[in-house]
Amino acid sequence: MDRRTILRAGLGVGAVAAVGGLAAYELAGSPTAQPWRPPTPVRAAAVDRRRLLVIEMVGGSDGLSMAVPYTDSRYRDLRRATAIAADKVHRIDDALGFHPELAKLAATGAAVIPGVGIAKPDLSHFEMLHRWQTGDPDGTTRPDTGFLGRLCDRLGEASSPAVGVALGVGSSPALACEHVTTLSVDAGNDGLFPVFEDENVRDAWLAAQRAMAHPDRADAPLIATARAGSAAALRFSDVAATLSPAADGYPDSDLGIQLRLAARLLADDNHGLRVVHVPVGADFDTHSDHSTRYANLMSDLDASLAALRQDLADRGIADRVLIATYSEFGRRVPDNGSNGLDHGAAGTALLLGPTNHGVFGELPSLKNLDSDDNLRATVDMTEFYATIAESWFGIPATEVLPGSPRPIPGLIAA
Repeated sequence: MDRRTILRAGLGVGAVAAVGGLAAYELAGSPTAQPWRPPTPVRAAAVDRRRLLVIEMVGGSDGLSMAVPYTDSRYRDLRRATAIAADKVHRIDDALGFHPELAKLAATGAAVIPGVGIAKPDLSHFEMLHRWQTGDPDGTTRPDTGFLGRLCDRLGEASSPAVGVALGVGSSPALACEHVTTLSVDAGNDGLFPVFEDENVRDAWLAAQRAMAHPDRADAPLIATARAGSAAALRFSDVAATLSPAADGYPDSDLGIQLRLAARLLADDNHGLRVVHVPVGADFDTHSDHSTRYANLMSDLDASLAALRQDLADRGIADRVLIATYSEFGRRVPDNGSNGLDHGAAGTALLLGPTNHGVFGELPSLKNLDSDDNLRATVDMTEFYATIAESWFGIPATEVLPGSPRPIPGLIAA
């Protein structure tokens, strides 16, 4: 049994953790060519019908490779081994262009936010993931809930089987909440709990699990919590069994499988789901051979997002789903000695769906790097999150984030 099979089997024993088509694109990479004009953006649905899909690119995705500063000579000077040629990018404007493997994304359009980060970054994956997942930019507050979980508390009802779902193995701190149910499920099992080839074995196992999930007034707190977690997992599995069929066209990758299930969940109108969190399993930590590895990552992202957006359009919900991507940090600006890029600071985030297309916020300067040769953030993480909370969901940012962050103006196509 491989690691993933073992993990899935563990979930089966321990319960799920409770806590219009693409436009043709003509390359316009030459610096003298006119930027591509993507189709008119879809206008957002009413606030009470809106949902959110968050794609977390774990490992530190290089923002300067996703949205390339192709006209900046400093970029080529500092990246002798990993710079992307200006005539290869898909131009967004006169300063930035999408990675060569993001042709479909360029064709359908996106809101690009470069320089997203925090004022005092940490170069640890674990620390920065914790800060992003909990919405704690300085790492000093240490909240018990996650940013997405706080959104769920304000968006959903305690009676819903799940207001937020993470499509990954293990619990998601981002969805930790106080008042509603949020879950982590295995996308490879289509959210079902569990999966057995023998129906008789499955029925017997489920009967035993339902019996064990039944509460008893004599239970100690730990046992009561375990029963409640199992009951929540079983209840959501019953919901997953009623979802609409999966669409074709997704790549046969982990991300493709995750997004295929995400579309089915987001299309469900009956069970109160509002937020889906997708931790990407691919490795964005490109310390070596960055150019080849990142091209493969972007090819998968491009194909998966294209299939998802087509699927949402076919289901008639493209105006209801905001897709957000982020990474815990970017990469260092200069190359290292291994044709790679080491841990950095500010990165590039995307918002797709009912958004206006183009570049938003101030470009980070390649001439004013910090003492570690990293980009200085020009858009605070909390401003990016405030845009999701306030501009998309109508939730005041001060209710779910520290301080008084303001949304980035003009992003949502209202």
